[in-house]
Amino acid sequence: MCPELLEALLARNRELAEKIGGFTIPEDFVINVRTLRTRLRQLHARPEAQPWLLRAIVLTQSQTMCGRIGFHSEPGPEELRNVAADGVELGYEVGESFRRQGIGKEAAIGLMNWAYEEHDQRVFVLSIDPGNIPSLKLARSMGFRETGSHIDEEDGLELYFARRLQCWPAEWATAYGRC
Repeated sequence: MCPELLEALLARNRELAEKIGGFTIPEDFVINVRTLRTRLRQLHARPEAQPWLLRAIVLTQSQTMCGRIGFHSEPGPEELRNVAADGVELGYEVGESFRRQGIGKEAAIGLMNWAYEEHDQRVFVLSIDPGNIPSLKLARSMGFRETGSHIDEEDGLELYFARRLQCWPAEWATAYGRC
């Protein structure tokens, strides 16, 4: 998402955000203000990081935004030094009315495939609230393994999960390429 789109979302200007994004945003879609502000600050500091930071998840047929996904930074940030020094942390959120349809998994695989194919990224990290059972199940179903935990200043305890890829996983190959 470009800075102009993030600014429109933060201003709660849905009409402008839809015009900039080229997709529909449901009226009940919840905007995570903290995430948008953080990513906007990152984009102002390093505009070239935009492809890594935040993307809208958009349903193809209806062109409706149903969530957001992105990496927390470019690969190898300081905060992952003790978890996976060469890793990149993936974050996602699917709107409540769109959950339990495989959208989060499809978006995560698609974004990881982009990083794998375009940037030779091999290590992916997730940080998940221990009470977020659906995200824990998703991480484990995708072969991520718990590697530790940390205390987030705002979210509290989060569990780290990581997956190191030697080649693109066979279970993901049908839709996104091969080893």
